[in-house]
Amino acid sequence: MIALSANDSSALRSLLRKINPPLNYVKVALEKDLDLQLESARALRPVLLHGCGDHWRIAMSQLPNLERLQRWIATSNTPYLSLHLDIQPEDMAHLTPGAALERIAENVAQLADSTGLPILLENVAQYAWSERPKFVTDPHWITAALEISGANLLLDITHARVSAYHRNEDAESYLAALPLERTIEIHTSAPRMESEGLRDRHLPMQQTEFDWLEWAITRTPALQTITLEYGGIPDIGHTREGREIRIPRNDPSALLENLAKLDTLRKRLAGKLREAPKLPQGWHIDQRRAPTREEELSIGSIQAMGYDA
Repeated sequence: MIALSANDSSALRSLLRKINPPLNYVKVALEKDLDLQLESARALRPVLLHGCGDHWRIAMSQLPNLERLQRWIATSNTPYLSLHLDIQPEDMAHLTPGAALERIAENVAQLADSTGLPILLENVAQYAWSERPKFVTDPHWITAALEISGANLLLDITHARVSAYHRNEDAESYLAALPLERTIEIHTSAPRMESEGLRDRHLPMQQTEFDWLEWAITRTPALQTITLEYGGIPDIGHTREGREIRIPRNDPSALLENLAKLDTLRKRLAGKLREAPKLPQGWHIDQRRAPTREEELSIGSIQAMGYDA
């Protein structure tokens, strides 16, 4: 059966201590100092380690301390390591789609070699005002990044919906264009429509989110884990201009209700889904080494996608 995970939060820890909610993992974001949080979370459930934000993204010019990461992996019992498939202007002096793919392939190989774990890359959210280049959220480029690196997909449904909105694309068509067959984990929560457009606010799931999730589950045969990303984030958010706004997103009752509904959904679909294959290793690339030239995407292939190499 598909495993369930949720963001580490005080609300989640309270539930785990008082009752036994249907949860297989606690998701913990990689930070600079993680030891105490990780140890206390691991006492409650196995931990999924996830790299995101300013501290961890796959196209960084230099990955953070890998020796420390190895220690966290040993503590967590995480079955894989996931990071944002993201690149920012400061990551590369000459940022092109082809150069970004080369950096991603190098970093995935380094992480896989140092950790011995499968690597998942998560699609990020594109906003009209984002500093990240638009190609980072192009489904064709995302597919190329997975194929050239041998990584698999962490599908964030809300990120995809937000990206489709700000790219002026149909959400279902956008999601369908992603390499769904390589999806190992799904992130889910509710976005919010604001004056600036659709925003990823990590709100509790409503029926719309459950409908999107079911749509995705039936199209992701290798899926292993669903992570609820409600909770664990401050109740204060910011507008595009930096103004603080209140966003309640740590209600234990809402968290428990979402987890119960997710448990019901996975059980209902369990008999309808065919057995998931083993982790796909796109192009049969061993993640512990750099791909050979024959395995790499050719410059012509990149150009055929409409990019400059």
